[in-house]
Parts: sequence; structure tokens; C-alpha cells
Amino acid sequence: MPTSGRFEGLETEAPYPGVRRRTLHSERMTLTEYTFEPGASFPLHRHHQEQITLIEAGDVRLTAAGASETLTAGSWSVLPGGVEHGITAGAAGARIVAILSPRREAARDITLAGAEPGGGA
Repeated sequence: MPTSGRFEGLETEAPYPGVRRRTLHSERMTLTEYTFEPGASFPLHRHHQEQITLIEAGDVRLTAAGASETLTAGSWSVLPGGVEHGITAGAAGARIVAILSPRREAARDITLAGAEPGGGA
């Protein structure tokens, strides 16, 4: 049976300073909305899921596999599973949506750069 709702109704978490997220899980995917304060970062990390990132507002610097690029509102990226990546918001902050497949079972299912598996937020 289809379900629906609003992001505003989901619980908000703050995994890193200046970063807020709301997460929705379906049977096969995880959808997360992130809101970044100006200059806030989600550190370099990796996970086994493929990730599609949509930039809804603002701009970000996406670093993936050692290369960086700036993405602005309306941009998107696709990263295969296992690729180390991180994101830093621009001067006005940013709002992004990340879609992971397969579903992320727990926030600890990421590995921060230089950390042991399971050490992420």
C-alpha cells in the first residue's frame, strides 16, 4: 500500500556541527534530506550503497575519489558504492537530498576516512 508524508514530520538529527538530517527508509532505498549551515561539512566517508545526490538549494563542494567539484541548486551526482566522498556547503549553506540503494540499515553503516568500519554517524 502506498504511503506518503512530509519531511517536516520526520525526526531531525544533527550528525555533525551545522548539519541536520531527516531520513526516510523504504523497503529498498534510503532517502535523506540534509540541511547545511554555511561552511558546514559531512566528512569524507564511504559506504557500500550507490548514492544519488540532488542539490535543492545553495551550493556545495563535493569531494569524491580525491577530486572536488562545485555543485549548485538543480545539480546532481551519482556515486558508486565504496567511493570515498564528503560534502561542504558554500557561503549561503545548502539543502540536499541523498538517495541510497540498497537501503542503509543503520547510520553506523558508513566508514569515516581513516576510521574502522562502523565508526560513522
